[in-house]
Amino acid sequence: MNVGVRFGLILALLVFTSTATITLAAPRLSGPMPSPASGNHADLGAMLAQADAIKIVDLGQFTRLLDEIGARETELDGEQKSLFHFLRGWRATWVGDYGTGKAELDAVADTSSSNVLRARATATLINLLGIGHRYEEAFTRLTQLQDMLPSIRDRKARFQALGEASQMLSTAGQFDQAEAYAQQMMDNPPPGETICKGAQHLLRARREGGRLHTLDPIYQNAIDSCVGSGDEVFADAMRSDIAAFHVANGHPDEAVKILVANRDALRALHYPTTLAEFDGLLAQAYLKLGDLPNARRYGISALADSIQGEFTDPRRAAYEVLYQVEERLGNATAALSYHEQYMAADKAYLNDLSARSLAFQIVDQQLVARKAEVEALNKQNEILRLNGVLDRKEVETGRLYIFILGLCLLAIAWLVLWLRRSQMRFMKLARRDGLTGICNREHFVEQADRVLAYGARSDRGLCVILFDLDHFKNVNDTYGHAVGDEVLKRAVDVCHRALHACDVFGRLGGEEFAILLPDCSPAQARARAEQLRLSISATSATQARPELAVTASFGVSSTLQCGFELHRLLVVADAALYRAKRAGRNCVFMGDTGDIPDSPYLTEARG
Repeated sequence: MNVGVRFGLILALLVFTSTATITLAAPRLSGPMPSPASGNHADLGAMLAQADAIKIVDLGQFTRLLDEIGARETELDGEQKSLFHFLRGWRATWVGDYGTGKAELDAVADTSSSNVLRARATATLINLLGIGHRYEEAFTRLTQLQDMLPSIRDRKARFQALGEASQMLSTAGQFDQAEAYAQQMMDNPPPGETICKGAQHLLRARREGGRLHTLDPIYQNAIDSCVGSGDEVFADAMRSDIAAFHVANGHPDEAVKILVANRDALRALHYPTTLAEFDGLLAQAYLKLGDLPNARRYGISALADSIQGEFTDPRRAAYEVLYQVEERLGNATAALSYHEQYMAADKAYLNDLSARSLAFQIVDQQLVARKAEVEALNKQNEILRLNGVLDRKEVETGRLYIFILGLCLLAIAWLVLWLRRSQMRFMKLARRDGLTGICNREHFVEQADRVLAYGARSDRGLCVILFDLDHFKNVNDTYGHAVGDEVLKRAVDVCHRALHACDVFGRLGGEEFAILLPDCSPAQARARAEQLRLSISATSATQARPELAVTASFGVSSTLQCGFELHRLLVVADAALYRAKRAGRNCVFMGDTGDIPDSPYLTEARG
C-alpha cells in the first residue's frame, strides 16, 4: 500500500480499533453518568467502558468523560489506568497530537499487564508511526504485535491486530503473510464484524502483490457486507481496488461504471483520500477511453483531494494523466510542467517505497541478530553447565570440552562477522545509486560538503562539473528503458576511466551527473570536462546498438567564482549546462554568476 492510501485508511482503521472495546469490573452505563463524588472503582470502570464505546460516535462526550476520569485518576486500579492512558493516547492521535499520543500509547504497549490493551496500543502505534514515515519503529512494533498474536484470546482485539499486521506487511511487500492474516480475519470474524474488513485487506494485498488475476465473487459479497454493516469506507476502498484491476486489464469502461456510480456517495462521506483514489483512477480510465476533457477534470480533482505535501499514488497518477492530456492537445508548456511534477512525484513515491522496504529489512536483520544472541547465550549457559560436569571427568573429556567451546566461539565470531557484513552491505546500498554503482544524490552531497570544507580551510580551489546526456528521453522512448539503463552505465564507465581517485562522482537523478574536482583550477576543469565530452561521444552507447550515438552537455563552476558553498556551485554549473543545451548540446560552458537567474535549479526548483 502506498503512503497516501495508508494515510487515508488510518481513519478507517481507527474506527476499526473502536470495535475492540474492553469490559472492566463494571457493566457499561445505560443511565446517567455517575458523578465523581459518588464514584468508586466500579463507577470508574463503567465510565471507562462507556468512553471506550462512544469514542467514535460522540467525540465531545468522550472527551468530557476522559476529563472527569482524569480528575480522579488516583482512584484507578492498574488495568483501569492502562485503559485510561490508552484512551488518552487514542484521542491525541485522533486529533493530530501525535507526540502526546505516542507517549501515552508507548507507556501502555510497554507496561500494561493486559495483553489485549498492549495489542490495541501497539496496533494504534503502528498506524501513528506509519503516518510519520518512521518505518523502522513501525516495523519494530509490528514484530512485537506478531509475537503477541498467539496469546491474544479476545477475538475483537485479535481481529484488530490481524488487520494491522496484514496492512503493514503489505507495505513492505510481504504479501504471503499479509494474505494469510487477512484470510484469518475472514474465516473467524468476532461478533459484530463481517468478512468486510478482512476481504478489503486481502483484495488490496493481492492487487498490490500482482496476484489478482480474476475477480472472485466473494469480493462483491464482501462489499455488500460492508454496506450492510455501515462500513462504507471499506466498501469504497474495495471498489477502488476492483476499478484499478479493470484499468490495468484493459477494461476502463468497467472501471468508470463502478467509480461514477459510487463517487457521489463517497463525497458525502467527506473522505478526501479515498476520493482522490477514485478520481485518479477515473482520470486514467477516461484517458484510455480517449475522453480527454473528463481525464483532465478528474486528474485535477485527484490533485485537489490528495494529501498536500505527500507524494501519493493518486497524485502521481494525476500528474501523469494531465501530462499526457496536455501533450495530446498540443499544449507543450503545460505538458512539460505536468511532466516535471510527475517525475518529482514518482521519484519521491519510489523513494518512500524503498525506505519502507529498507526499514523492514533492517528490523528483520535486527530480529535475526537478537535471536542469534539469545541462542549464543543459551549455548554459553549450557557450556557453563557442562563445565561443572566435565571438571569431574578425565583429561580426555576436558580436551573434548575445549574443542567444543572453540567451535562455538568460532560460530559466534562467524555470526558476528556475517551480521557486520550485512550491515555494511545495507549501508553501501543506502549510499550508492542502484543502477550505476556511483554515489547517489544524498551521498554525493555529503561527500562534496566534506571536501569543500577541507578546501576552504586549506584555501585550495575546487571545481564542479555538471553534465547530463543529450536527448536521453528519446533513447528511452525509442529503444526502451533497458537500452537507456545500458547507456547510463556505459557513460558512467567512460567517466570513471578519466577521473582521479580523489574526485567525487555522483548521479543526481535521471541522466544528470555531477563531479567535484579537488585542487583544480577553472582551466583544468574545463579541459577535463572537454575530455569527458569527447570520450562519451566517441564511445558506442551499447554493445547491442553500436550505431546509437550518445552525447552530453557540460556546465562547469569554480570556487573562485562561487565560494565553497555546494548549492551555489551547483546552481552556477547548472546555469552553464543550461546555456550548453541552448547552444546546441554536446559542448562545455563555464559558469558565469550572471547567468544564475536562468538556471533551472532556481526557475524549476531543481536540486
